[in-house]
Amino acid sequence: MKFDAIIIGSGQAGNPLSSALTERGWTVALIEKSYLGGTCINTGCTPTKTMIASAQVAHYARMGKKWGVNTSGVSVDLPAIVARKNAVVQGFRDGQQRRVDKHPKLRLYRGVARFLSPKQVQVGDEILESDKILIDAGTRPAPPRIPGSDSVGYLTNELLMERESSRLPASKITGRFAITSSGDF
Repeated sequence: MKFDAIIIGSGQAGNPLSSALTERGWTVALIEKSYLGGTCINTGCTPTKTMIASAQVAHYARMGKKWGVNTSGVSVDLPAIVARKNAVVQGFRDGQQRRVDKHPKLRLYRGVARFLSPKQVQVGDEILESDKILIDAGTRPAPPRIPGSDSVGYLTNELLMERESSRLPASKITGRFAITSSGDF
């Protein structure tokens, strides 16, 4: 299928660009392998700031005495914080989907883009063509390569924001490094 433009990735540049081009009458293919919104909405700014806001409220409540406010029994409900974060992220994703749906000249393809030539991209079984292919591919966690780390497990930013327990798993790496953790943070 031929398009005026193909945009790979629906992040902070891909979404507004796809909207702007379709508003100019262009036919646009937007390719996204995961969730609409890219890193910021899904695993970066939006979820981290949402969780930090909850931590800030807990901090202020615990420090109330300093400001003449008596508080007691302040506790953190991490599953509720994670659920709130997930609801905020889903709201942003839904907003992105509504914006995509309103443009009749914009076609969303879910999957991984693979270049076949300088003017052809394949997504699943479909071959897309355009003279203009733009890449807004985003990020993903890249844990450091430490010998033995693959056998003990680790937390990335994405995994950490899904945890509903503040207890860190105990782990150990043999050799020069020993990583252990216990208790609540």
